[in-house]
Amino acid sequence: MKLEWMVRMFVVAGLGLVAVCPVVAADDNSSLQPLGTYVPHTNTSQTLTLPGGEGTLTANVWRSFYASQTGNALTWEWQVSAVYAGSRSVEWIRTQWYSQADLRNGASISMGISGDSASASYSSSWQTVRTPTKYWTNNNGAKESDYRGNLVIGPAVDYRQGSIVTVNTASVKLAGDPKTYTISAGV
Repeated sequence: MKLEWMVRMFVVAGLGLVAVCPVVAADDNSSLQPLGTYVPHTNTSQTLTLPGGEGTLTANVWRSFYASQTGNALTWEWQVSAVYAGSRSVEWIRTQWYSQADLRNGASISMGISGDSASASYSSSWQTVRTPTKYWTNNNGAKESDYRGNLVIGPAVDYRQGSIVTVNTASVKLAGDPKTYTISAGV
């Protein structure tokens, strides 16, 4: 079951946001695969219609609704994708993502990719902490780019329940078109 199919089944309205922090390429170890069992989740999809009838670009983002807890750590599953639908050849297509949450007392957040952890300062006040933005690019003519992983926050007691946000930005560069097209979706 591909993310695109799951999003079509469970699309809800979402808020488009734009990532603005430094961007680092992700490791090549996490292509989308069937989950095997249904996981309650929250997801959204935002679609950009490209000018001149060149097709559409869709940003999909999916995150499990409930976190599993092991010891002091909370874990969510997440998936993102960028999908181009059109007849033009694709020079490259990219999905890039980050998550943020309200944390305190040195709590950390990670999306399970090397170098993407971020931590709150040691204060009892809530702080919005955001992971570095990561991305995955396909430049082999594919019309989709996707990635998945596990988001971990710990310790659980220093996470403000319900504050988690995951944002995906889809970008595409079509062959022969000088412009890059971008759309974002967040849950």
